Amino acid sequence: MGVRIMAPARAPGRIIHTERDVITLRRCFRKAACALLALCLTLVLSPVRAEGTDLIRLQERLLTLGFEIGKADGALGPKTSSAICLAQVLLAESGYDISPTGKPDAETAAQIMREENSDLLKTLLKGSWGSRVQAAQRRLISLNLLRDSADGTFGANTEAAVAAFEEQMDILLPGRVRKDGRLSADEYNLLMGDLGVYGWEAPPFFDDRYPENLKESYLYADHVCLINAQTGETLFEKAADEAAEPASTTKIVTLLTALSLCDPDEVVVIPSAAADVPADSTLVPLRPGETMTMRDLLYAMMIRSGNDAANAIAVLCSGSVEAFAEEMNRLAATLGMGNSHFVNAHGYTAEGHYTTARDLVKAARYGMTHTLFSRIVTCLKYTLPADDPKDVRVLTSKWEIFDPDSEYYIPHAAGIKSGYTSSAGFCFVGAYQENGVTLIAAVMGGPWRNMAWTDLKRLYAYGMAVCGK
Repeated sequence: MGVRIMAPARAPGRIIHTERDVITLRRCFRKAACALLALCLTLVLSPVRAEGTDLIRLQERLLTLGFEIGKADGALGPKTSSAICLAQVLLAESGYDISPTGKPDAETAAQIMREENSDLLKTLLKGSWGSRVQAAQRRLISLNLLRDSADGTFGANTEAAVAAFEEQMDILLPGRVRKDGRLSADEYNLLMGDLGVYGWEAPPFFDDRYPENLKESYLYADHVCLINAQTGETLFEKAADEAAEPASTTKIVTLLTALSLCDPDEVVVIPSAAADVPADSTLVPLRPGETMTMRDLLYAMMIRSGNDAANAIAVLCSGSVEAFAEEMNRLAATLGMGNSHFVNAHGYTAEGHYTTARDLVKAARYGMTHTLFSRIVTCLKYTLPADDPKDVRVLTSKWEIFDPDSEYYIPHAAGIKSGYTSSAGFCFVGAYQENGVTLIAAVMGGPWRNMAWTDLKRLYAYGMAVCGK
């Protein structure tokens, strides 16, 4: 960096010849020299901004602190800048004279590099991102504190869930946490540990050796109902009468309604209305104009959960989806499903389309007394016949609870129907039979399907423990 020293401006043609002029010129040179010296001292004595090698060292430090900025490449990209800004917020709130600019000024760099600030800088707060945030979100979901996706971004919902965690921990361990909606390094470790030792009741801390001790707090689903299918007795419930979105478990009622209206052996032509489904629907898929038996169509709907099949069934049985939905509601009323209302045959989210865990269990219990219904909902593999061998479709159900090689396998489990949308969560209605006892359970509003399998396993174990007494 060069500094140019300019002599005092003078009028054109003026000649310096007096002693006064010489003194003035010397003074100007002295001032310029002093300015140059001050500039040099500033460059030497002032801390250098992090750039180049210094920025690489800073990035390496950020990486060790858990900021996922990519790689230490010496470039101040968006992720590095965002990480620095988060660090600056934490440092400023701890009393350092630092502004959240996202730029690696000397003071910021110095404080980030200090080992004493490691725990402070590992704090997760709104705006944080990465795998540590995702791990915390998964844990909060498992504690039934967060109903959101674990996307690795610390937003408002995660902040609220952290606040709920801190509120509960303050009851169990007064003074251990700071109720601010953030996760300090110590709080993060606490969250990820065994909270059961402090008396926290949540699904991860249930002792499955004692199924009879099951409580609502040890299940993931928002809504649960378990019955003895032989007697109809309710064995366990959790918000079982609260209306909720059923997603594709709706198709239990669709199947029952279709069986009451149509001949399973009738050959039908797939109507064009089969294709009139939401863009992200699960499909068989069916081709408008192709022919098959109604029986084939019913299997396709239940095994593949095809919304196109549900629409086709509705139109073939009642002339329109709306007319078929009215038939569904009439049947539901007959079965005593007093807290249910259906507006479509497939279960996609729609205003006025709802049911309850108890009502779903009622429908399933009724259905399982009918041979064809029972065969369809417990079938794991079905081949749709076709004139051309190239058009043959093999439909399979691959849920983990039916796979002996899966950790979620549940011996003696059978059927009945799953469902999922982002707003409904994961839903499942299933049956279980062992030692002459038949159980039917419904779980609704679960975060992930593997959590639903855990719920079902616990409910079935509880049911057998109760019925075996």
